[in-house]
Amino acid sequence: MTEKLYDKDSHLKEFEGTALSCEKIGGKYAIVLNQTAFFPEGGGQQSDRGYAGDAYIADVQIKNGVILHFADKPLSIGQAYKCKIDFDFRFRNMQNHSGEHIISGIVHKLYGFNNVGFHLGTEMTVDFDGELTRRQLDEVEDLANKAVYENLPVKAYYPTDEELKSLDYRSKLDLKENVRIVEIKGVDVCACCAPHVKATGEIGIIKILDFEKYKGGVRLLVKCGRDALSDYREKYRNILEISNLLSAKQPDASAAVVKLNNQLSAEKEETAALKKRLIAEMAAGFAPKTDKTAVFEDGLDIKELQLLSDVLCSNAGGIRGAFSGKDGAFSFAICGEETALNTFFIEFKAALTVRGGGRNGIRQGTVSDTREKIESFFDR
Repeated sequence: MTEKLYDKDSHLKEFEGTALSCEKIGGKYAIVLNQTAFFPEGGGQQSDRGYAGDAYIADVQIKNGVILHFADKPLSIGQAYKCKIDFDFRFRNMQNHSGEHIISGIVHKLYGFNNVGFHLGTEMTVDFDGELTRRQLDEVEDLANKAVYENLPVKAYYPTDEELKSLDYRSKLDLKENVRIVEIKGVDVCACCAPHVKATGEIGIIKILDFEKYKGGVRLLVKCGRDALSDYREKYRNILEISNLLSAKQPDASAAVVKLNNQLSAEKEETAALKKRLIAEMAAGFAPKTDKTAVFEDGLDIKELQLLSDVLCSNAGGIRGAFSGKDGAFSFAICGEETALNTFFIEFKAALTVRGGGRNGIRQGTVSDTREKIESFFDR
């Protein structure tokens, strides 16, 4: 049985471990140590990582009560190794996990909702079995950070069976024995197997970034500590860049973006109206001599091609195709009476390299042939 040093001291960075077994599994070496500070993946949290000697441990799992350290190199059985965990990674996980406990404890006390899902990977999500509003979450966030400011002690312990019976604690599972309790006095009492900070002040900050309805409840996206700082730094730089680009003060950046968006929308509408007039003028000067014609115009998108072909059909009847692009890569829209157009389009696809389709008197798509071949087909 491996002694769980992480249970006793969440801030232990280095220790000496003796290899009890080493087995190659799928290109990695599964190593059992006599004692370990490496936390195995569990409870929604990823495992620790680090080194045992010069072997890199990228993953730690617990299977049938056995803690397996998956390393890139084998260790000699019976030999003691200096082991070192990646404490920056561990501390980041502890900041987030302890922050999650605070949020979950507050939500449970204020609204009676239970934490029914937790995942801590590159991002942290927390699920509750009831819906919360933005205003309610702001209150939760304020109280969570108040708990951080008070630098409350975080206590992890194994209560006796009698003590456990009298404890009111959160747990997703119906645990009966060897229950490890993590207690943040006045905020939360929860069954948990993971390492946590020693005091809430180590968390630094708790930030609820976003939320969404999820399975009849709510899912929160949360960042704590260093993750929250990195997120703030990135967003601040973005706001600074946006405000500089728009020549606006930072507090006015959002209003400046809204103003610019409104201007662009107005200009887009104006441009669309001008293009519509231009297309109408193009079609007005069109005097077809046959019942099938292909017209080529540069710089038109598919909606504009549809409009042009439709106007051509309205003015002159028959089958009218509008094309834009270059040899080998033309976009098109072809209009006409549905029965005649359907027959024409079947032949068009058979004769040329065409992708596309449609209904109700219009066909659209792309054709990977030359203008000469397209015109030749229409002129048959």
